[in-house]
Amino acid sequence: MDDMAASAILEIDSGTWTGSTHPHNGYYAGNFSDVPSPTQSDLDAMISVYRDLASEGMSS
Repeated sequence: MDDMAASAILEIDSGTWTGSTHPHNGYYAGNFSDVPSPTQSDLDAMISVYRDLASEGMSS
């Protein structure tokens, strides 16, 4: 095994954490943690709808 491939670089950050990286802008979209990811068939159906809409727009 190559020595470079077996090595890892670790960076330790020292400093004071203030609890936030930037101020909140007031917008909350909601909690989507329990929403399942779309399946491949869901994605295929969305692409099909998009293509149908795009082709209708081209024929006008």
